[in-house]
Amino acid sequence: MVKVGVVGYGVIGQRLADGVARQKDMELVGVADVAPTLAIRALKEKGMPYAFYLGMAENRPQFDALSIPVAGTLEELVQKVDVVLDATSAGIGAKNKELYAKYNKKAIFQGGEKNSVADVFFHGYANYEKGLGKQFLKLTSCNTTGLIRSVDCLDRAYGVEKVAITIIRRVADPGDYHRGLTNALQIDKAPSHQAFACV
Repeated sequence: MVKVGVVGYGVIGQRLADGVARQKDMELVGVADVAPTLAIRALKEKGMPYAFYLGMAENRPQFDALSIPVAGTLEELVQKVDVVLDATSAGIGAKNKELYAKYNKKAIFQGGEKNSVADVFFHGYANYEKGLGKQFLKLTSCNTTGLIRSVDCLDRAYGVEKVAITIIRRVADPGDYHRGLTNALQIDKAPSHQAFACV
């Protein structure tokens, strides 16, 4: 049974935790975050189906004030798991990597991190074999993942030499107004973490 910890319980982290909890060959040891966000409060309302670990000890009073049970610290969670799924905001995973390395734990980082955080910029279709046995992987973004699946199908059926793609999407998820415009367009230069693997 592979013991897994999810660090960063936001949009991606929630999906990861729910997915791991459903696997028969994995055990979700717990989730970690730094603030009593809406997602953490919802977790409490559900009866805390996942053990919660605190990413920043100095924020403990915020959780105590809301009667959100804390099972321990992020460092304690890392020591209990075999692999960490780091779904924190871009740049935080790179800082967390030091903790994972300290305890010789494997970690998988989300697409917003810089490629330098990992041994392999990983996608199950494109380079599965390269990821085997590595300590640190960085996944492609959700958009890039979908694009690679589509392009892979076309490549297998017809052959593809080069792909030029334009992605049109909202800037931020509806619950993340602090990150920028929602349901609006903003032009980013390529390559970005959304387009890197497809350009």
